[in-house]
Amino acid sequence: MVCLGPSARSPRAGQNALPHAPRRIVSFQANSMMRTIMLTDRYELPLSTSSSTARDAYVEGCEAKLTMYPGAVEAFDRAIAADPGFALAHAAKAHALLERGDAAAARASMAAADSLIDDLSAREKSHIAFFGLLVAGDTEAALSAVLAHLNAWPRDAVVLGTTAFTNGLIGSSGRAGQKRMLLDLLERLAPSWGDDWWFTAHHGMALSENGQRDAAGPKIERSLSQNSKNPWAAHALGHLCYEEGDANAARAFLASWLTTTQRLVI
Repeated sequence: MVCLGPSARSPRAGQNALPHAPRRIVSFQANSMMRTIMLTDRYELPLSTSSSTARDAYVEGCEAKLTMYPGAVEAFDRAIAADPGFALAHAAKAHALLERGDAAAARASMAAADSLIDDLSAREKSHIAFFGLLVAGDTEAALSAVLAHLNAWPRDAVVLGTTAFTNGLIGSSGRAGQKRMLLDLLERLAPSWGDDWWFTAHHGMALSENGQRDAAGPKIERSLSQNSKNPWAAHALGHLCYEEGDANAARAFLASWLTTTQRLVI
């Protein structure tokens, strides 16, 4: 891969930061006499809410959370206002609050999610149990739970988002071979994700971190071409240029990216 200058990599003017999810529904036939219709998230996973307003706000919050853009907690609040019984919105808000450093509020939101689990699907119960471990600070149990959950539901992006990046649950575990462990996970999940810009950015970064720069480059480039305002892909490209010995190209690209997207990345 050749690290190009900022003019070749700058985001196109007017390109949306976060492609909106389609309004999908899926049907489940409970028995021959009854048919239940459920809304789904961006990744076509069923959600236990009948409110399209709650669903849309939840998807908006998840997309902000997964890309580190502002507004996640506020979007989850809108989802909860539209459907106070929407357990996944409470759980997602809990983790977003924890990421902000507000542990007390996170625990309160997690308690609300826990109180609503009785009628949820197996996937949603496992999802909430995982975030309960994170909010409680039980990282060892959470690490075991995230792997089990993703084996069953590989496209649960909100769960995967806690460990897909280099300083996530696996990357900060202190375990020997943690970089390889993360890459192995993403390689295993890749067939379930197809050509998804969010996943591809993380996959490319993990390849780069494991010295597979020739394989990393096309994935990072593809992610940026699909969503130029994706901060994970921008970070991955800057990192890759640096690893290839071209720190000037890395700085030039990131300076252009930050200016064009008019955002601050810490």
